[in-house]
Amino acid sequence: MPDQRLLKRYARRLTPNVAALDRLAEAIHALLHGGGVGDPFFLSKSLELLANHLGAAQTTLVMVSAGTAETRWWHPEGEEEQPPEAIPSFCEWLLEHPERTLVVRDMQTGPHARNLADVQAVPHQAALGCALRQGDSVRALLFAFFDRPRTFPRAEFALLEAVAGFIGRVLEIEDLKQSLNRLEDALAITRAVMEDSSTRDPETDLPNLRYLEIWQKTMLGSEHRPSSLVVAECQVTVRNRKDVARIRKAAEGVRAGDLVVRMAPGRFLIIFQHTPRSVAHILLLRLRTQLDGAAIGATMWIPGPEGQGLESCQSRLDAALAESRAMAHPALVWHLPDGVAEEPPPRIRKTTPRPSTPQRWEPPILRKV
Repeated sequence: MPDQRLLKRYARRLTPNVAALDRLAEAIHALLHGGGVGDPFFLSKSLELLANHLGAAQTTLVMVSAGTAETRWWHPEGEEEQPPEAIPSFCEWLLEHPERTLVVRDMQTGPHARNLADVQAVPHQAALGCALRQGDSVRALLFAFFDRPRTFPRAEFALLEAVAGFIGRVLEIEDLKQSLNRLEDALAITRAVMEDSSTRDPETDLPNLRYLEIWQKTMLGSEHRPSSLVVAECQVTVRNRKDVARIRKAAEGVRAGDLVVRMAPGRFLIIFQHTPRSVAHILLLRLRTQLDGAAIGATMWIPGPEGQGLESCQSRLDAALAESRAMAHPALVWHLPDGVAEEPPPRIRKTTPRPSTPQRWEPPILRKV
């Protein structure tokens, strides 16, 4: 026949505490709807919720990093209040037993009082604590402190572990976000370096075809693109570093806003955006002189309202360069589109020096010393 005393004892243990379960359900519901990763006050709200539902005098979240423990969040928090000191013995015990819950029912007489804390230094009479784990490591420690000794029902253990688990997931997500942000920044820097190096010719350090492609899309997509541009292509023999240095120096002489692009080995494209054809003619002659009489062909690029690309004038440009190369002494050759009239080369006015008016000569005045 079963022992009636044991039946009553187990009946009391198995009888659900409806009020405690209701408080636990209400707390978890408030936690789930009280904020999230995007809420900057989420941790403070979680500590406040935990303090209210446990009746704790203070709740703290201690961050663990490189073997040091530091209180980062706590409730209640006064204005300009210094964070409460983490209790070293409590932290050490949880770090050694992260899978367990720290329970101190009475700081004065409890079995943990002698080993966990200096009773005189702790301004509380009871405490609960648990570890927030990420994998095999401990990310933080969660504590709830009480002003008087007390016992803790199972529902309060469950609430503490639920809040700790939720905060742990939020901290884990924040760590992942920071890692992704750092990775994104590193990729952005790498992409910028790669794009910068991919748009420059390594031999001459001039823009290359990739740069020309990006520049052309930007220019044609602008509402303020020029109605016409002067385009020229020259062919230069590049044998050594002296030839490369001469090309760089010649490219530096092109006006700001204009463009010199290395199209292929020994072939360079010059684009004048806001330069009249007569001025571009003079600049191209100067460039040809700097490049030791290189063959140069030139034409007009008229994008039109449809924004036609460089390919619309490429055939004329190739024909002009081929004609210049076929000459015994290559010169600057223009192939203009239909309807564009030839411009006479600019004339340099010769100034005739004016005869100076002869002055009457007078002997110098001598003075006696």
